[in-house]
Amino acid sequence: MLLALAEEAAESKVVGALHELNVQTVVSIPKLGPIDFSITNAVIYMWVSAVVVFLFFFIAAKRSKREPEKLQTTAEIMLNFATGHLTGQIGEKGKKYYYLILTIFAYIFVTNIIGLIPKLEVLKPYTPTANINVTAGMAIVVFLVTQYQGFHRHGVGGYLKSWMTPPGVPKAIGMPLNVIFFPVHLMGEFFKPLSLSVRLFGNTIAGHLIILVMVGLILEFASAIVIIPAALFVIIMTAFEVFVAFIQAYIFSLLSVVYIESAIYAGH
Repeated sequence: MLLALAEEAAESKVVGALHELNVQTVVSIPKLGPIDFSITNAVIYMWVSAVVVFLFFFIAAKRSKREPEKLQTTAEIMLNFATGHLTGQIGEKGKKYYYLILTIFAYIFVTNIIGLIPKLEVLKPYTPTANINVTAGMAIVVFLVTQYQGFHRHGVGGYLKSWMTPPGVPKAIGMPLNVIFFPVHLMGEFFKPLSLSVRLFGNTIAGHLIILVMVGLILEFASAIVIIPAALFVIIMTAFEVFVAFIQAYIFSLLSVVYIESAIYAGH
């Protein structure tokens, strides 16, 4: 009986730590048909991340001087990183999307970092990028921009033609190959947002899951043999997750550029 109670207690501590991955309703709003407009902790932390990104660049722009301070220097480094490294290959035709890519990069990075900051339970901690709906939403935005560029710049016929065999292929060979090329390319276009969203979601939730399980074990076992190595692991893993937060924001943004660029220069 005592052993069963102990096992139940151990389970509750670990499960309690994993509770941070649950979406919790903060303000309940009646549904409109199948749509639930309730404000959850996921929504709140998305708002918080958006406000942090906005205020960072807004304040940096307002305080801009000839001799930049630390905040302005950081903002300029990020801007140069986005316009130079991330979007440099997209060219003048895609110049207007520089700031979209910078916003995506900064938003994902800030959201991941906020999720790593320890918070009291009363604040209902949550990491939005550990939710497939959030990452899918951002990926769909990139998908819509990509398709808009393709159809707007090349027309329906021209853009769809770029999904077929390249110019120069004899018609006798090209026509049968188009039966394969077109549906494969069509599926590839829809798999792009899927891969973007799943990659970001999977990497974020995996890291958080490991950290939260270890935290649950620390809370359960009041023994130096368990606490010391587990605590060291949590510290190292958290530091690694900061690096992962940057890498995942970078990969998502870079792939977004590649997809938009492929639509802008389709057929070239």
